[in-house]
Amino acid sequence: MNNYTHKKIIEKITNLDEAPSDSGRFAEWIKADAHLTFLRENAVDDEVVIYALGKYSLIHSAVVSNERLFPINREDLMGWSFNAYSSIASYVSGGERKGVWLERGLTGTGTNTLEGAVQLVFARTFEGWSEPGRDYLELNQEYAHLAEIHWRPEKRAFCRFNGNGDIEPVVSVTNRGDRGSSAALVTFKWEPLEEYLVASNSSLVRMFDFTLYKGSGFADWSSEPAQDFPEAEDFFYRRKINSGTGAYTRGVQIIGPRRPTQAVQSDIMNGWMSQKNKQYVEFIAYDWRNKCVTKISTDPSATTNYFVAKDNSLPYELSPAFFRPEVLSKYKTDRDKYTVSEREVSCRAAWHLKGIDVNEAGQVHAYIVYLRHLPYSEQLHWQAHNEDPKTGISVRAITTDFEGKFTNFHTPLGEVLSIARRWNHEKVAWWKLRDEKLPDRVNTPLTASRDEWAEAFMDLAKLVIEGFETPPIRQKLDMAKIPYDRERDRTIVLLEKLLNENNTSGDVKKLVGLRTVQNLRSKAKGHASGNEAQELAQEALMEHETFANHFKHVCEKVVIDLQLIEGLFLPSPSAGDPS
Repeated sequence: MNNYTHKKIIEKITNLDEAPSDSGRFAEWIKADAHLTFLRENAVDDEVVIYALGKYSLIHSAVVSNERLFPINREDLMGWSFNAYSSIASYVSGGERKGVWLERGLTGTGTNTLEGAVQLVFARTFEGWSEPGRDYLELNQEYAHLAEIHWRPEKRAFCRFNGNGDIEPVVSVTNRGDRGSSAALVTFKWEPLEEYLVASNSSLVRMFDFTLYKGSGFADWSSEPAQDFPEAEDFFYRRKINSGTGAYTRGVQIIGPRRPTQAVQSDIMNGWMSQKNKQYVEFIAYDWRNKCVTKISTDPSATTNYFVAKDNSLPYELSPAFFRPEVLSKYKTDRDKYTVSEREVSCRAAWHLKGIDVNEAGQVHAYIVYLRHLPYSEQLHWQAHNEDPKTGISVRAITTDFEGKFTNFHTPLGEVLSIARRWNHEKVAWWKLRDEKLPDRVNTPLTASRDEWAEAFMDLAKLVIEGFETPPIRQKLDMAKIPYDRERDRTIVLLEKLLNENNTSGDVKKLVGLRTVQNLRSKAKGHASGNEAQELAQEALMEHETFANHFKHVCEKVVIDLQLIEGLFLPSPSAGDPS
């Protein structure tokens, strides 16, 4: 169970339904005062109980239009006589009408008010099935679609991604027997439920029945009338007590939106534009317009664009802010959640930051106009790595973003990825993409972190080297009658044997790039001792100054190797030419 609050509610209901052994405490317990207090408190919580079935407790809910609900008819509502096993629709026939037709919405509720109400949770039983899963709970599909939530079994909840790209349980479900639970429970996050109530001009009607008794001593209810407790306009119940043996408390609680209608509707509409509860920060940036380094807010009112600039002296929204390269490290360590490419960072189903690049001084830069679209927490993350520019933006950024020209800049890694994607698209026999996510996971290391450098080569090896298919390579060697050791020779050795098939110069050709990647993968990130890995890192820095430069250098070698390998398998231009 992943929703902590939901779990605590399960525990609370289980404890409330535990009968005290002491007679004095038992006499108080059967009055269900603690249960009623739980309802009052839960009605203003962020996690609201919509359905619960415990040892002695039942809570069930329906959404009722305000036009039908008000003015409240307490006597009518107290007649409710249905539960979560009610159906969303049924076939009907008979009466004056001929044939069979569909009847949708709640019927047979025991009330006039609740007829046609919207039931949010449905309890289902697969009759005749004796295996686990016979009894389960379903969610109203209209609500699931509007809230944009999806069932995730590992979360035991209907979930969505929040603004930070994290999976958020919105409707949490516990069936009886789940991880030993003796109660069934469905809870809803309040905010999306409040939006549903406002948009449908409705209120939540929560019905409850707490029948608390002593199993061994209880026989039947007395003939004494039940006592009504009209506690409030939106909270009323009826109680009957059999002194010393049991009591029932049965009633209705009405829960409406907590905020003004206009505020909720505004949040819904702002959510469409990803501007809900938007906050902004200031970044040190280069103000193109006023030719100075200054602090610029991501608030849209703090910047301007070329079309309206004549009316103000504000900085352009395309002013770049500069950051230490460590700003991207957070995203590179969680590959399932984030994708980092040469000019963009994105978070699954939540946000993306386009237009980033790295300048000659190794600084990451991004434009104010795109930084403002990040969630506030992400803006703070970037702000923490913000610094004065050491030089201008990259040549590539100037060419594409300001001159509007098609760029012919090809980074070594970009060329590796281009070949890999082309091979994957063409379904070549000698290589296969093992994971569709791999091309997005390989990044040039930008920091002085040895771990980031080693991780980059690990990812590059997984993409390129692990992609080679041994059987087609061996088949080509067999056809050329080139000997090899089937037990010992691995991919790179086999490819080198093919490469040297017609080599008469005496100089053995090597796949230098691939060998370097494999060596660094096994020694810098793999099983080598700390000293050996440190020596490799030191050598890379001594020769290339930065890990980024070293990685680019190796990628250049890999590109050459991949082009050579492609030439081994592609047919000769003159093949089949009789001349």
